[in-house]
Amino acid sequence: MAIGSVLGACAARGQGPPCDPRLVRPAADPYGYRLRGDRCEGIYVQEVAGAPLAIVSWTRSFAAYDLNSKQPLLLEWESAPDHGAVRLHAQSLRHRLYYQMDAVRPPGSKSYQWPLDLLAALAISKDELGVVGTRRISTGQTERDLYLPLRISQGGKLVPSGGYHLVVLPGVELKEVFITLAAVKENREAIVKNGDPMGYGYYPAERPIDVPVAAPREQGIYRLEIGATHKSGGASTAELWFYHPGNH
Repeated sequence: MAIGSVLGACAARGQGPPCDPRLVRPAADPYGYRLRGDRCEGIYVQEVAGAPLAIVSWTRSFAAYDLNSKQPLLLEWESAPDHGAVRLHAQSLRHRLYYQMDAVRPPGSKSYQWPLDLLAALAISKDELGVVGTRRISTGQTERDLYLPLRISQGGKLVPSGGYHLVVLPGVELKEVFITLAAVKENREAIVKNGDPMGYGYYPAERPIDVPVAAPREQGIYRLEIGATHKSGGASTAELWFYHPGNH
């Protein structure tokens, strides 16, 4: 599930907790989605079908973590244009486990410590978790979410990475997936990668698709477009604008 504009707008203005108002909480469940300290987290009742193609994770580095450890996960990100509030969103990628976490960090923040309590209780491993961090920016006359490169670790154990790791979740079985990457400067685009097919051969519905993305050469804002043809006919697209801080 993508981050809701209602959630982001209200939380950024300080209007109550960062909980997603669209979610239906299971009655009297100790693991139900609700406010837990500085975040909203838990399981919810799924009532509607997912999007044909949803972006569920965007990371620069994501180390495996120990669910039996008392150490929290450390989420870190680089500064970016328009230093507004940062919205963190996580969800389960396990089939039929409807779990979500939402948190909002103030302008200027660069990290967040996330307690493992619920992840451990639900036994959600690194491979079953999607995490994104976004910040609202203005491009021309349009406001949009800018995805920030997250580095996720536990106990200081980072995984070296020269690129990015994207995970998309299809709501239907796909025939093929195509990737386009463009650099955005002064509202103009320069194509870096033009509609290249992934060539995986099999894209079942509701099964996460891992998309490695090589780090661009130059610092700046980029637009990543994921296009897909459906097995049953038709097509869908998803778009991700992200900030690349440079290779350092």
